[in-house]
Amino acid sequence: MTRLSILLLALGIATSTFQVASAEESSRTCALTKGFECSSMSGCQEWSIQEMELPRFIRIDLKAGTIQSLDKNITRVTPFKNMDHVEDMLVLHGTEKRGWSIAIGEKTGNLTLSASGDGESFVVFGSCMNQ
Repeated sequence: MTRLSILLLALGIATSTFQVASAEESSRTCALTKGFECSSMSGCQEWSIQEMELPRFIRIDLKAGTIQSLDKNITRVTPFKNMDHVEDMLVLHGTEKRGWSIAIGEKTGNLTLSASGDGESFVVFGSCMNQ
C-alpha cells in the first residue's frame, strides 16, 4: 500500500468516525420512569408517568430543537428554546404552560426534568441513550 493510500484510508476512517460521533450527538431516546408532583399546600406526591399524562418514551432532537413523544397514545411535540452544556450535563430549557428544564448526564444518560408553575412543580426522572 502506498503512503497516499494509507493517508486516504486514515482520513476516511477519521471522517467516518467524526460523522458517527456527530450523528450520535444529534438526538437522544429517553424513557421517563418516575414522577413527582409538588404543591405549596400539600407537599410532594409520587405519580406514575401515565397518571401525569406524560409519554413513557421521548426523542430529543437537538438539531430541530424538539422533544417528541414516542408513545402511540400521546402525540406531542414540544420545542425547547435553549440548550447548554454544564459540567458534563446537557441542559434544555423551554416553556409550555409553565417553565421547565431537562438535565441529561452526558456520561450517565440520567435525565431529570423539572417544571414549575404558580404554586406547583413537577419532577420527572428517566434514562436516555444516544441514538
